[in-house]
Amino acid sequence: MSENLKKNFFSSFLDKLKKVKHLDIILIVLFIAVILLIYFSSYVQSNEKIESEQESITYSQMTLHEYSKDLTDNLKSLISSISGAGNVNVMLYFEEGIKTEIAYIVEVKTLSDGTQVQTKSPVLLKDEDGNTKTVTLQEIMPNPVSVIVVASGAKDTKVKLEILRLIQAMFNLSTSKIEIFA
Repeated sequence: MSENLKKNFFSSFLDKLKKVKHLDIILIVLFIAVILLIYFSSYVQSNEKIESEQESITYSQMTLHEYSKDLTDNLKSLISSISGAGNVNVMLYFEEGIKTEIAYIVEVKTLSDGTQVQTKSPVLLKDEDGNTKTVTLQEIMPNPVSVIVVASGAKDTKVKLEILRLIQAMFNLSTSKIEIFA
């Protein structure tokens, strides 16, 4: 009985649809409206995401020198905490600077001959002063490629080995890239 009811409902619904004038135009308009609704809802969400990211973006002002000094101070403090290390001085050598990854907008256009051309332009934001800045995704701080340590307690082989192990663990450097002097 429920199947008959379903069949009657669908057949009456289809009969009513057939009587509607310009059904194809109405369906096309509805289809376009759904597509536009989906497009604009994703556009609004992406704009909200950009605005929230804009609030959380901090333009790092840390230079390589400041980064190196901070890392040197931390390493010096750690080495000084080793029993018997004594007076400690540290020098780090970096082969490259801070790498900055910026956000890009990529547009792909298909030419009349079928080839695709890709253009890549940085995402720009205006700050409160009206200055335009690129959106920084991340800054990759470099690891030192060599470390020099001068410690008064490095005369003791045990202290020297502990300093060596500490630096290897911290920077994943081979022993040939680490020099420790007394």
